[in-house]
Amino acid sequence: MNKFAHVYPAMVTPMNEDGSFNFTAAKKHADWMISEGIDGLGILMAAGEYQSMSLEEHKAYVREMVPYVKDRVSVIVGCSRERPEDAVELMENAREAGASAAMVLPSFYYHPTQHEIYEHYKYINDHSGLDIMVYNNGNVTTGITTETMRELYKLEHVKIVKDASMMIDVMTDYIFAGEEAEDDIGVLCGCDYLLYQAYATGAIGWISMTANILPKLSMQFHKAMLEEKDFEKGLMLYKKLYPVVNMTERFDRPTQAVKYILKEVYGFEEGICRRPRQGLTEEDKKLVLEWSNIRALSKE
Repeated sequence: MNKFAHVYPAMVTPMNEDGSFNFTAAKKHADWMISEGIDGLGILMAAGEYQSMSLEEHKAYVREMVPYVKDRVSVIVGCSRERPEDAVELMENAREAGASAAMVLPSFYYHPTQHEIYEHYKYINDHSGLDIMVYNNGNVTTGITTETMRELYKLEHVKIVKDASMMIDVMTDYIFAGEEAEDDIGVLCGCDYLLYQAYATGAIGWISMTANILPKLSMQFHKAMLEEKDFEKGLMLYKKLYPVVNMTERFDRPTQAVKYILKEVYGFEEGICRRPRQGLTEEDKKLVLEWSNIRALSKE
């Protein structure tokens, strides 16, 4: 089985009131998820607010957190930056800290051509020794075509893909193209509400906002679909998960929502989000709890 066949919670990053990192809270949250059965962690992905950090802050967080968990779970670090040189700098830091792979978007301010996307990944492939998870997300940059993805699969360090296109046909095309590749290329679901369809089609894992707050149920689903091949059981678990996976993808401030749930329902001190993100209103908080049905699901 592919070594990246895991559930990777896209961890939120606990912050103190002054915006500094709360490593104690981060480690407590990581320990809890691992104790609930989680076998992978995604550090400083979009949910982790990497966009609001300097390069030095990013590297310091990785140097603290990756060694803390790397011997227990597979670790993927978000290393997206506009400049490929900056992405490589973050990737090398993650590699030295012991990360399993880096998740990297194409350039995401300037919308690149398919040729430019390929060259972006070729540059980071040639300048870092860390495995790469290609990240397709047409909501924030140019979507990657299947033809381009086939070419990316030929790069030495490209081992996995996260698809967040929110279109099952795109994910399916990547999965089938990966099965044709010479190396063992795996596709991970990057859209929580397409979870069941993705696994049924051949996804090997999941980059998950939901697993931050429902790690045990998330892993039960993963094992039912991937290891037990019990799609009926998987569908039952997916239906349980659906209120939360629906909320984490469709609520417009998912990072704030997850931090609020972790504090309100589980007692984790996740703190603030950095600017420009603002906290939830009282109305938002009520909506998030009711929409997700998290109080009932947290007792499963």
